[in-house]
Amino acid sequence: MNKTILITGASTGIGKAGALELGRRGWEVFVHARSAARGKPVLDELKQNAPGASFTLVTGDVSSMAEVKALAEQVKAQTKTLDVLWNNAGLMLDERRVSTDGWEMTMAINHLAPFVLTRELLPLIEQTQGRIITTSSGAYQMGRFNWNDWMDEKSKYSSFKAYSKSKLANILFTRELAQRVNAKGITAHCFHPGLVSTEFGRQRGEEKQKSFIPGGLFRSLFMLDPQAGADTGVFLAEDPSARNSNGDFWIKRRVRTTNRFVNDSDAAKLWGLSEEAAL
Repeated sequence: MNKTILITGASTGIGKAGALELGRRGWEVFVHARSAARGKPVLDELKQNAPGASFTLVTGDVSSMAEVKALAEQVKAQTKTLDVLWNNAGLMLDERRVSTDGWEMTMAINHLAPFVLTRELLPLIEQTQGRIITTSSGAYQMGRFNWNDWMDEKSKYSSFKAYSKSKLANILFTRELAQRVNAKGITAHCFHPGLVSTEFGRQRGEEKQKSFIPGGLFRSLFMLDPQAGADTGVFLAEDPSARNSNGDFWIKRRVRTTNRFVNDSDAAKLWGLSEEAAL
């Protein structure tokens, strides 16, 4: 029986590249896109580039926790087990926006959506003693939490600070999750994909997206393609050696040391706030 994976944010970039690679390796891949209109052309492209592979489109706007739950129900209706959940969908905004649930949009999509989706699909992952992967970023090192204002309702909004904080949240989430599921044989990982040339940040506009990565020619020479960016994610999905650790942060297929802002106390605190937000 082929292994099954759900990859969120798989209509472009790292998620799409990961879907293609795992599809070619015989996985049954649930390809998530925000809408059918956006996902159908991608699904057709994946099937064309990997004839015979198994790709299934699932949809949902992950800024809405109701749609995240509906996304989980789509998956549950089509499979009873899930070997891997790869939380990959993410964004970076130029100005503070609020989701339909009232949460700051970057934190809603980059952290709360993985939190809720993982919770909803955990029974399927338990059946396989599977893996949960979350795409984070080295930008987490600039992330800081003000626990009295974790959704930036009072403080001056900074696009990069909000993004960095959400990537720190990915690591804290993975750390606490690993402690909660380790006894069930489930492993949780997060990773930095590198500086990847994708459509990520398109919500900020093309010029502002470019300004996020300075250097002009340097940028064009040294940015990774999506396939290279997806490499560690693919590795974490299927390599047996990835089960030797749990709750860690990876770069280039190796576990890396994190800074002092990644700790058990803050991981537990974020989990509690996330549970309250996801009610």
